[in-house]
Amino acid sequence: MKKPITYADWIEIFERFGNGDDTVLEEMDSGNFDLDAGTAQRFYIKAEEAYKTRKKLWLEKFQRYFENQNIKSVDDFGMLLLTGKKNLIPLSIFSDSKGFPEDLKIVFRKDLEEFVAEIKKSLKDSLPNTSKDKEKIILTINSFRLPENIVEKLDQNNNEEEERNLSTRRKIIF
Repeated sequence: MKKPITYADWIEIFERFGNGDDTVLEEMDSGNFDLDAGTAQRFYIKAEEAYKTRKKLWLEKFQRYFENQNIKSVDDFGMLLLTGKKNLIPLSIFSDSKGFPEDLKIVFRKDLEEFVAEIKKSLKDSLPNTSKDKEKIILTINSFRLPENIVEKLDQNNNEEEERNLSTRRKIIF
């Protein structure tokens, strides 16, 4: 894994992420970039372009799910929202990358929270008024939110899995 430290490294990572490559997320966390007056604005613009491109891909995929899935029950609807939430994980990790300056992370996080709020509002507004399960659907929509502390949880899950693997190995004593 190559640590991005130059402007060119970061531009390559932004392009890959914008095109749907999630493998760059670890590289981003391990990298850093010293912003100077000449590259700071360009760096922020490229990061924003990658973020917006990826967000657009997520929205298109989410809309396709609604078009292609035959939603017959509240549970089907809940599964669809769960899939959408899981697909937000890369955007959430991107917006919280350790390689980003704090102010950029704050901007991305705020935008992502507003984006999810818009999705929820849109889903609620599109509900038919005559639905018998309207209250259940609204509760399901309200549960749709950004994954919290996803990076820490992923690290914790990896550590727990390693511990389980270690505990199931046999020890041979000579």
